[in-house]
Amino acid sequence: MDNREKNRGRNVINIGEIKEILIEYSQNKQLSFAVSSWVEKTFLRWIINSFPYVQLVQSSAHYLSLVKGTIPAWFQPNNPIVVFVYIEVKHREITILLDKCTEFLESREVRVVHKFPRMTVAQVLQKWEEEHLLMISKSRRYIETTADGLKRVFEFNDLYLVYFKPDHQDLSLEMARESALMQHCLGEFDDDRLGEGGYGAYYIQKIRDKEIKLFSLRDKKNMPHATIALYQKSGIYWLEQIKGKQNRSPVERYIPASVAFLNSLDVHYNHHSDTLGMGIVYIRGKSRTIEDIEEESIQELLVAYDTTMIHKIKNPSKSTLWLATLRTPSQIENLEDVTDTMKLTALLQQSQLMLKVKFSWATTAKNILKNIEKYSISGRFFKFIKLQVGRIE
Repeated sequence: MDNREKNRGRNVINIGEIKEILIEYSQNKQLSFAVSSWVEKTFLRWIINSFPYVQLVQSSAHYLSLVKGTIPAWFQPNNPIVVFVYIEVKHREITILLDKCTEFLESREVRVVHKFPRMTVAQVLQKWEEEHLLMISKSRRYIETTADGLKRVFEFNDLYLVYFKPDHQDLSLEMARESALMQHCLGEFDDDRLGEGGYGAYYIQKIRDKEIKLFSLRDKKNMPHATIALYQKSGIYWLEQIKGKQNRSPVERYIPASVAFLNSLDVHYNHHSDTLGMGIVYIRGKSRTIEDIEEESIQELLVAYDTTMIHKIKNPSKSTLWLATLRTPSQIENLEDVTDTMKLTALLQQSQLMLKVKFSWATTAKNILKNIEKYSISGRFFKFIKLQVGRIE
């Protein structure tokens, strides 16, 4: 959206879905009342008014391809004052920002909780960035440990996983060493020996209370390359987070070992932002890389969940390409193997694509828009399942 469009009022057509997903996030993360209240109010308002990754909805056909049910009376795509937009309810960027904000808020002292309602998303993110940049840039001494607080639990070629013993006296030191080498906050303490203060105090309490289990992917030199946190629910392991250096995704070399480890424990997860960043998803009881998925039905479910998935699928089916075109017409210029009919459909939904869409037959996007009355997609009905579940079964 350009600046002129941002300054106009906008209606999010799937606001109910977004509210539900924020409540689900708070429950799954077991956030405190103060933090969950901030998420469900302040963060929700920010998504409605400021989240930049939105789809403009300019036709009834486009509305029906995104939201199930009948078109409400308030939806008037020709209204010159109001902009109607759709937001992917589990957009990876939303989850990333949520993780940063809640990590910062949950790690704060109890005495500053009363300030939360007045803290904007921008302020919280700025504080998070400032603290993490400081943590990365400051010089930290190399932390020596006996490694008695670790237990080797899994091997994959020349790599292995270690488990952090929750009751060991060196737990905080092992966490501090992990953070110092990985340059993330999980073991960032004010006092490494006592395990007090900083972001680390929040995580070490969860580990000691056995709310989460911490693992580290190491090489032969005992250097970490991925930090993995799991929790259990109803006897099943679920992924809490998996981080590479500086809170980024683990690099490609370490993805096979990570996937093998997750599958060895049958670790469940929904569409987790960390795994999506690695290009892996949990499908039918197994972690798999997105690019290797050939089944058309699963491709459709992935794209129904997040249309940007189309760029990670190596061989998308025609049906999957159609779904991506209908739900996010602006992607058409970056898709391969799309037909002229798909291009026409995208153009009719978003006229801004006029300079980006090229046809193989003797016409131009400009000529089509000049004679738009000759073209219509309103009579076509595309049946695609709208993904409502959190996990692909």
